[in-house]
Amino acid sequence: MYLFRGDAPLREFGATLPGPVRLGFRLVGHRFLKSYPYEEAFFLPFARQFLDALSSTPIILLGGITEMGTIESALAEGFAFVAMARALLREPDLPRRMESGTATSSLCIHCNKCMPTIYSGTRCVLVPGRPGNTNANPAA
Repeated sequence: MYLFRGDAPLREFGATLPGPVRLGFRLVGHRFLKSYPYEEAFFLPFARQFLDALSSTPIILLGGITEMGTIESALAEGFAFVAMARALLREPDLPRRMESGTATSSLCIHCNKCMPTIYSGTRCVLVPGRPGNTNANPAA
């Protein structure tokens, strides 16, 4: 699972699985669902290769975009768009606030606990008051 950086929410993923599979996941899940250090725009070096090779094709930069400075740099570099999935799960109004100048970065802490919610309605589990969210402490 090289698709995200930060903590690997093993316990949360395991909880979504049926009984026998859950037991197997508890035993071997750490072998294939690893934690990788988070860094802003972690796919940027790879995306630049596509940008260079496919210069006439609009390319979207994704992978840990949470800072306005990263967005501005990516657009200036030639990316057509940026994707901000996890940041938008935490703060759906973030682009509007960035555009108005009231925000420059996301509150997303890259805990990846949103990943196991793909089976039950994808959401940030740290946002209090949303259905299915059990953790109201954003620092958790």
